[in-house]
Amino acid sequence: MRVHLLTSIFVSMLLTACGGTKTIVPEPEAVEFAKYRYAANATMTREPVATDDGRLRVLRPDGWMRTADPKNAPSILLWLVREDYSASISFAPINMDPTLYQTLRDEGIAAVASVSLRLKDRHAEDSISVVQPIELFKVGGRICAAYEYRLAAADPVIRVVVFDTGTRFLECVLFPSSMDVTPAENRRLFEVQQTVLASMNTHAAGEQ
Repeated sequence: MRVHLLTSIFVSMLLTACGGTKTIVPEPEAVEFAKYRYAANATMTREPVATDDGRLRVLRPDGWMRTADPKNAPSILLWLVREDYSASISFAPINMDPTLYQTLRDEGIAAVASVSLRLKDRHAEDSISVVQPIELFKVGGRICAAYEYRLAAADPVIRVVVFDTGTRFLECVLFPSSMDVTPAENRRLFEVQQTVLASMNTHAAGEQ
């Protein structure tokens, strides 16, 4: 089944995120939040999709569907897949204890993205190739940090966006599962991801 194929690709992506040499991440420079490289201009449905606990809710992009595979990808809180299975957008927590969460929160979201990127590099079979170093931007009133990388020279670019919900850090990963994606298509996928992020609402446990 194609969902299982996508799961294996996703799991292998997570595993590739564990060995290899460390990537040195330059400190992000001050940025203008008024302009950003990716516009939130994808066509969206009016259908909201949410995590099981209701603490994160987004709109579903047109031509995308929700999926899940708790057995093989239990860490994914919310998973959207394009109908042709050529790409996915997933939300997953960066697991850490409360002390580390508070420390990183004090240091800022760029520090969280730096930890996220180092984990990807540490778990990779070979060193990953960073295409876009950590950058800050604001979407939907929320300051996020993003970076882009490849697992191999000919692979499509994966984009990871890190943000703080107020109780935990989450990663939103745009993963092209097709090796035939063009740079223009890769960029358009990032715009879909950006639109999903712009539609996002987060709530603390117990809030409606």
